[in-house]
Amino acid sequence: MDLPDKLSENVVQLARLGLSGRAQDVQAYVRQSIRKLRRESPELAAQLSELLALAPTALSPLRDIGGAIVPVDADSRLSLAKSEYPVVMSGGPILDSDLKARIEQVVAERHHLPALEEQGLGPTRSLLFVGPPGVGKTMSARWLAALLGRPLVTLDLASVMSSYLGKTGANIRAVLEYAKSVESVLLLDEFDSIAKRRDDEGDVGELKRLVTVLLQEVDDWPSTSLLIAATNHRELLDPAVWRRFDDVLEFRAPSADERMEALLRLFGTDGESLKDWMPLLVNIWEGRSFSDITRATQWVRRRATTSGNTAVEVLVERIGNDLRNGPVEDRKRAAHLLSEGGYSDRKISDIVGISRDTIRKCRTDAHSTSETKVLKHG
Repeated sequence: MDLPDKLSENVVQLARLGLSGRAQDVQAYVRQSIRKLRRESPELAAQLSELLALAPTALSPLRDIGGAIVPVDADSRLSLAKSEYPVVMSGGPILDSDLKARIEQVVAERHHLPALEEQGLGPTRSLLFVGPPGVGKTMSARWLAALLGRPLVTLDLASVMSSYLGKTGANIRAVLEYAKSVESVLLLDEFDSIAKRRDDEGDVGELKRLVTVLLQEVDDWPSTSLLIAATNHRELLDPAVWRRFDDVLEFRAPSADERMEALLRLFGTDGESLKDWMPLLVNIWEGRSFSDITRATQWVRRRATTSGNTAVEVLVERIGNDLRNGPVEDRKRAAHLLSEGGYSDRKISDIVGISRDTIRKCRTDAHSTSETKVLKHG
């Protein structure tokens, strides 16, 4: 078979895919054709690569987000999605190096579309964020939208879910179609509530069919938009979900270094007066999410502003219960800091939950250690 025959065969297949309305399959077939044509017809392969690279911007231009109509529920007339554009952030999420690199890779791909298409590749189209609440999944989705300069469209589950099961499916389809109609970042938060395991005997057939539709949408998601699904409950997801996404990002509770970075960022100018307390906070707030740490630090700053007390005094008030229930070494460390701050032994005992004899012994031990260091270096 000569080259014209091969091209004719390609044209027929492309027409078949195009007429079926599955743009994602058309792009996949063009990529496959590019690889086959690269040796026999490099000029044609280059032209096809250029078309693919231009497709997200030239063939599906970003509409004015103000002119695109967010779909609404037919009965309640409530918006089925929340649209944020532009996405403005004072700083990105605090992530470990692997997560940060993988998110930045998604952005880099959108900036190197021609190079990807030359290799017969497309950019990442879908991401699954998995992890406990408050560890940065939603913030990372917002960060991605901000870096890409695209609107963030968030599915509003409260409006989408309906007592009429068929209507729930129609509502979700409406949001998906809307997100595909503009170059956007679509966030499906609480994904487990709409993509539950299909072997769950508590669900009726309509919801199980909805899961099948969602999986098909992930498969066919266009490269012009980015789909992000987030879940706190990985065990509830249908097993077929995992292999449908281009990448799965695991979020976890922040490490000690990440907690320290969060504290320094959140306390801002108050951080200088609390610097001696930071290592202690890192210890006693182990296992806390970024959301938990943010709430605690903001409470301390608000309280210090409105009460007239110092940040240290308010912090001691806030973490007293954590200290009394924490390890002995942390309580001793807090007792030492409070002693240096002029607190009486009785007050320190009440705060940290250790006896005054222990407090005095800790002070003596600390004094002896200090003298030893002086003699050693003297």
